[in-house]
Amino acid sequence: MSETPSPYDMGDMSGDGPGVVGAHDRDGDGKIDLVAYDRDGDGRADKLVFDEDGDGVPDHLALDRNLDGTVDFIGLDHDQDGDLDVVKTDTNHDGTLDTVITSAEE
Repeated sequence: MSETPSPYDMGDMSGDGPGVVGAHDRDGDGKIDLVAYDRDGDGRADKLVFDEDGDGVPDHLALDRNLDGTVDFIGLDHDQDGDLDVVKTDTNHDGTLDTVITSAEE
C-alpha cells in the first residue's frame, strides 16, 4: 500500500512524479524552477513548488489547501534543510495571507 505524500512535502525539482501537471523554467536558464501539482485530480494545479535560487533544491511552497482555486498557504525553507522556516496562511479564507509563523531556528 503506497502512502499519500504530505501536501507540505516539497519533493524534488525533476518535474516527474505523481500529480505533476507542469514543470517550468521561468528564468530561461535551462533548469526547472517551478513544479505544479494537481493533488485532487481536477485538472487544476493546487500545489506549486519553487526553486527561487536555482540550485535544484526546492525552497518555496504554495498550496491551495481547501481546493477553492486560491493559494492559502505559503511555506519558505530558507536554509533548505527540508523544514519550513516561515509559513504564511490565510486563516479566515478572505484571500489575504494574514498569519505568519516563523521557526525559532530561522
